[in-house]
Amino acid sequence: MSEIRNLLSSAQEAEMRGEKAEAVRLLRKAAEYYRDRQLLKKAAQMLRQARRVEGIADEPTDAVFGFGSEFEADAVPEVARPRPDRELVEQRGPQLADPALEAWCSFCCQPKAVVGPLVAGPAGAYACAACLRQSAQLMPGAEVVVAAAPEVWSLTALAHELPAQRRARDRFMRLRPRLALVIGPEGTGKTTWLSSLRGPDVREVEVTSRLSADDERALLDWLAVPSRSAFLVVRAAVPTPALVLQGEHGDEPVHDTATLAAAVPHVSPTLLARVDAVHAFEPPSELALFDLATALARTRRVSLPEAALIQLVSLALRAQRGAHELATLIARIPPGTYNP
Repeated sequence: MSEIRNLLSSAQEAEMRGEKAEAVRLLRKAAEYYRDRQLLKKAAQMLRQARRVEGIADEPTDAVFGFGSEFEADAVPEVARPRPDRELVEQRGPQLADPALEAWCSFCCQPKAVVGPLVAGPAGAYACAACLRQSAQLMPGAEVVVAAAPEVWSLTALAHELPAQRRARDRFMRLRPRLALVIGPEGTGKTTWLSSLRGPDVREVEVTSRLSADDERALLDWLAVPSRSAFLVVRAAVPTPALVLQGEHGDEPVHDTATLAAAVPHVSPTLLARVDAVHAFEPPSELALFDLATALARTRRVSLPEAALIQLVSLALRAQRGAHELATLIARIPPGTYNP
């Protein structure tokens, strides 16, 4: 059965790449496979799939296999069909798709990374939980129970976002990384931003020194499960990106592995090679800190004149702890109104 599975998997991959001719060739080869084993209904299904890829509404089966309409499954009496062996019967039913397979739902055409685990059919089709649920609603009287869709990542809105936190949020929602590097000096908003994330099977690893071989192996074993993610949190200056792309979402910095390795020498090359997103938290500007001070004071019901807010920002900058020091200073002021 590995032969037919490989054929169907290769056909799907070819279609996803836009190589229609190759997909059709593989689907017709799969049809021949089923025909040779007298699984005529499956063979006809493969032909219909090949015609769909080619954009052909119908095609005589005798042109493909060299004999007439007796090939069609509906024309073969049930009693005349050979009884397939047990393995073939089991293979015909739906089953969970291989978690390592980067497949797409055949109905909504979205990748597994977006829609979650897929159910695989024997003809190379895949279905996500949402499409299975919708399909059940289209069939009156069908009692189909679909497990709840897996929990997905979400971000809790912060009362006030620093520019670096806003960029990280936008980038995260577009990328959804498996292993992300969160880097920046103290007081740049890393901890607050990470606390706003909510998702399944996530691990935060604060890297202050070189991880032991056992800890690193445990993290890699954790990431071996496709549904899991991790963040490497490093307190360090953000290195200059190797490249800055101009895109529809604004500037997109690209950090090369060599520069990152120099900036965070206590993160092993093995882990850095696995990093698929870099969330850079640069120190906030005076204006960004002033806006944060205004928002924090309002939240704590502290009314301060502008001159006092400016002084608080200066104290935070002098302490070189940025937003951390600013939040601490405002937390020390009792609620109330203070005059210039």
